[in-house]
Amino acid sequence: MQVQPIAPSQASPPPPDAPFGEVVAILRRKRGLSQGQLARAARLSRTYIYHLESGKRLAPSVRAIRAILRALDLRGEDRLLLAQAFTQLTGNYLDEESDTLDLLDQRELAALLVHNSAFPAHSLDRLWHISAWNTPAHELFELDLAGAPGANTQLLAIVFDPAYRTRFRPWEELARRLLAEFKHNTRSLTYLPEYRTLWRSLRTLPDFRRIADSSDPGWGSASFVFQMRHARLGPLTLRTAATVFSGASDYSIVTYVPGDQQTLATFAAHGWQAQLPVSS
Repeated sequence: MQVQPIAPSQASPPPPDAPFGEVVAILRRKRGLSQGQLARAARLSRTYIYHLESGKRLAPSVRAIRAILRALDLRGEDRLLLAQAFTQLTGNYLDEESDTLDLLDQRELAALLVHNSAFPAHSLDRLWHISAWNTPAHELFELDLAGAPGANTQLLAIVFDPAYRTRFRPWEELARRLLAEFKHNTRSLTYLPEYRTLWRSLRTLPDFRRIADSSDPGWGSASFVFQMRHARLGPLTLRTAATVFSGASDYSIVTYVPGDQQTLATFAAHGWQAQLPVSS
């Protein structure tokens, strides 16, 4: 039997003096999650979540509460309320400032690595919105993203765009591969309201519903080769290389390298790489 998601609650936020378990329960319902869904998203047991909310677990670990913070994607006042309730219960602190800086540094580090890459590259957030492009990537993919590198665009929306897809050969093979990888990488995020909103939006694109309904999740960010046609440079064969940060994988980097000798020569002519041999 398939468990139906709980509708996000419009209830008032927990009062500042609410017990820790009550705060967790209110914020969970606010996000529209069952105890089991929160447990899966945080990689904890359902019994653990039940004991937290019922007040039976009096000394939860900082690691577990950080996992719940990330699973609920808490920000602002909600995040502060949970941190304060945790301190009241345990006498320990979540070190909110350090946690925020770690996430900010990861986003900025990804952008820094992208912009300093000679190869075409971009970074992705966990729902595959492109958070940073470098100039070679703009030139390679000929995308007008409001005229500014770093414009936030969802990768699958680009690939499934009816006007843009014609440059990929064969397009459907690439679309299926990317969609399978997206399903794999976001399998623990399907509870998020923003995931559901994104998925509904993507399903309005031509052929997305057909391919999504017949594609199984992939096996991770393995390298693969695809072909595209550039308006000025002609046919190109590209190989992907994905970099995923260890620990919290909120951001990743995708780099595009030559997949054959002809593309290698094109990249070298445009300064998109150092002169490196490519195996045939």
